Amino acid sequence: MKHLRLFGSFLFALVMIASAVFPAEVQAMVPPSLHDFVIAPEGVVGAAAVFTGISRRARGVANLGGITKMVLFADTDLTTDWPLQKDITLGVLSTPPPVAAGTVGAVLTFDTNTGRAKSARKGELGYQTVDVDGEGKFAGYDAAQIAAIDKTINNGGIAIVYYKNGDRAVYGTQLEPLTFEDTTDSGAKGDDKNQIDFKFKGSGYAFHPPLLASTVVVPLPV
Repeated sequence: MKHLRLFGSFLFALVMIASAVFPAEVQAMVPPSLHDFVIAPEGVVGAAAVFTGISRRARGVANLGGITKMVLFADTDLTTDWPLQKDITLGVLSTPPPVAAGTVGAVLTFDTNTGRAKSARKGELGYQTVDVDGEGKFAGYDAAQIAAIDKTINNGGIAIVYYKNGDRAVYGTQLEPLTFEDTTDSGAKGDDKNQIDFKFKGSGYAFHPPLLASTVVVPLPV
């Protein structure tokens, strides 16, 4: 076995030398199906890495959890599908929401430390998609709150989520809009929380929620 390993190493060394001296001739001898694995402009090499390494957030750098607010747009507010995968580069979306002039988003400001948003990739190899969901709680239960929530019944939309660290991410698309749900809870006694729990969910996306570039302006109420 040791002799076989030595012989294999000797053959590989010969191929490396030949590829450096006679690159065209060596490439002609390698089957086309193997070119991507063993041939490069500089000769015979190993295959290029497919994956990219992932590191945790650096020590000494803030990594705040939670969100401060959401901005909602109805799917009918958008004039074209958005966001599009082709407009996302390295996880960042640089195109603004394509809304008609004068259209502004609805700002949802939750009780402190009650807002969150999540995404999860799932599925078999070749059929994976991303699901999203999020929620936040509002203290109270009054007529103005009820009227605003009623506008989301059977209406789909998109949520721009504002993280505590200043980042913004887009959940949902016009083609696959989020659906909205809510529950109310009066509490049983005076110090219980009288509140509204607002939720969204969506599925079938080709990408995790992209971060909005800092240069993108989101139309908001004055």
